Amino acid sequence: MSDQTEAIEKTIIRSMNEGVITLECNGAIYSMNPSAERILQIQEEPVKGRSYEEVFSQPENHDFSLIMHDLIRNGRPTLNREIVYLRNDGQKVDLSVAGAFLEVDECTPGTQNAMVVFRDVTAFKSLERVKRKAVDHLSHELKTPLAIIAASVEQLGREDLPKQKREGNLTRVKRNLARLTAIQEAVEEILTPVQVFPALIDAPSFFKEVLNEIRGKASHRLVTFTTRIEPIQTQVLDPAILRMVVDTLVKNAVENTPDGGEILISFGKTPAGLLLEVEDFGIGIPVSDLEFIFEGFHHTQETDEYSSKKPFDFNAGGKGLELLRLKILAEEGLFKISFRSRRCEYVPAGGDCCSGLISSCPHVDETQLCRDSGGTAFSVLFHF
Repeated sequence: MSDQTEAIEKTIIRSMNEGVITLECNGAIYSMNPSAERILQIQEEPVKGRSYEEVFSQPENHDFSLIMHDLIRNGRPTLNREIVYLRNDGQKVDLSVAGAFLEVDECTPGTQNAMVVFRDVTAFKSLERVKRKAVDHLSHELKTPLAIIAASVEQLGREDLPKQKREGNLTRVKRNLARLTAIQEAVEEILTPVQVFPALIDAPSFFKEVLNEIRGKASHRLVTFTTRIEPIQTQVLDPAILRMVVDTLVKNAVENTPDGGEILISFGKTPAGLLLEVEDFGIGIPVSDLEFIFEGFHHTQETDEYSSKKPFDFNAGGKGLELLRLKILAEEGLFKISFRSRRCEYVPAGGDCCSGLISSCPHVDETQLCRDSGGTAFSVLFHF
């Protein structure tokens, strides 16, 4: 292969969206492109020149190693095989993998003889699971209060029911009717075109008032609120919309942060506009849920986990309608919203459990270690 041809080939490989690992005929890793580094969460430099059998020796990644084994040791290419790969950060990703030979006449060490190409299909594979969970969650949100109302009404029909039990049943009926009404109102609010009424906002006093209200609602939680609010006065924002955004993101942060943790709220001016950031140092979002975090009725846990939770409780979850509402407002051009998240390395999967209290965590013995293990940050940019 000429130097010019090899240079062109390297450029093509490094620019591909798919992950590419090239191998020497002896099984040593010759190169990894940036997409492979991103998908597998492995840097090229430490693994270059090492055997694929050593690099991918984890039992959980046997299928990934086997594709390379069939290619290098047995001379068998692979076409679009779907496997699950376990990254070093504990996250599992779904891959579609193919292995093939390059046009090399003979086995020469130091030359790339074969390549493995793979795509991250985690979002695609998660889509059906997301749909099932969304329907399950909606069913749960409706079925539970309806069942309680039905049972309570049946009790109320008894003539011999004591007054105290009658009042208890009436209270349960009212509480669960309120739950159903809240779902209806949330859906109506999402479907109703938003109206914007800009007014004067003094940022320090505005955030002090809003966060004091949130602290009151979350008074049962041991979470620290840290603020970095610039002394800004502006007339370009609607106070009601800004309050709704802050309420939604801070509530979401509280529910994903264990007791003893911290939430950082920042608001300031940038060349592009006014930037609100809400960052928690909690458990983070599983990689399989990242694509769907703004979808209504999507949640990152099993539905039954929400049965006894209240707003602002750790892992309280919810219907997901609040984040969906933010997504719709962003699509209408009111602001630009983005987020980044790193799942806690000690509870990598959505079904893994965090105790909800840093001091009782078996993996860390101080707050800073928990803080460094994961978290999520939402950014909302309001254009001038």
